[in-house]
Amino acid sequence: MKKINSLFVAACFFLLLLPLSAVQAQTEDDDDYRNEQEYRQKILAGNPNRILKVHPLQLGEIYLAYERVRAGDVSNELGLSYIYRTYLKDGDSNLSRDKARDTKGLALRMEQRHYTSKEGNAPYGFFHGPFFGYRFLLFDDSSYEIFNQPEPDVNDPDARYIGRLFLNTFDLAYRFGYQFRLNKHFALEVAGGLGVRAKYGYSKNANELLQDLFVGKEITSQRNGVLLATALPQFKVALGYSFR
Repeated sequence: MKKINSLFVAACFFLLLLPLSAVQAQTEDDDDYRNEQEYRQKILAGNPNRILKVHPLQLGEIYLAYERVRAGDVSNELGLSYIYRTYLKDGDSNLSRDKARDTKGLALRMEQRHYTSKEGNAPYGFFHGPFFGYRFLLFDDSSYEIFNQPEPDVNDPDARYIGRLFLNTFDLAYRFGYQFRLNKHFALEVAGGLGVRAKYGYSKNANELLQDLFVGKEITSQRNGVLLATALPQFKVALGYSFR
């Protein structure tokens, strides 16, 4: 009988310890999570959360960007550029782009980045995320020169007049890259990506002349414009100044 009572008391004592063990385990998990969050906050507090960037390898444009960290591992980047030169199609290939033309244009680029470092050290380390871009270009050269057409004779009632050439492009891509911290204030970014670009070229009365002008696959055309699409591989290098 005494042996049975001893076993009963031991079982009760064991059952009483189970909730305490669960509470202790939960407390340890909470402490670990709290310590991890405090560690991430300490790193973020020591990191710059803003970067101003220049893109020295961007052909035909002056490209500036501003990146800001929105959360521990997420940032947004906004880019603006002035486009002074672009390249048109040369020959029959849809990939050739050897004809340089002077332009006056603006570009807007937006990107959201997700940094993968477990230490939460954004904006440094490996990142990936979606990208959107828009460009508007006004060509400086005469449309007759661009289309290789003679200037119209003002005395000819049947002369063909061609309007100024415009180009709008819309980009969608997914980017990935790495941002290096060079020192306290300077950073180097190397990134690439793959996406698609839609182009809409417009010139009054250009008609069929537009169809062989831009790089890309024609989707549809009309009297004054043409819509095309092309693959958009991307590679960029940026140098940035970081601060809080």
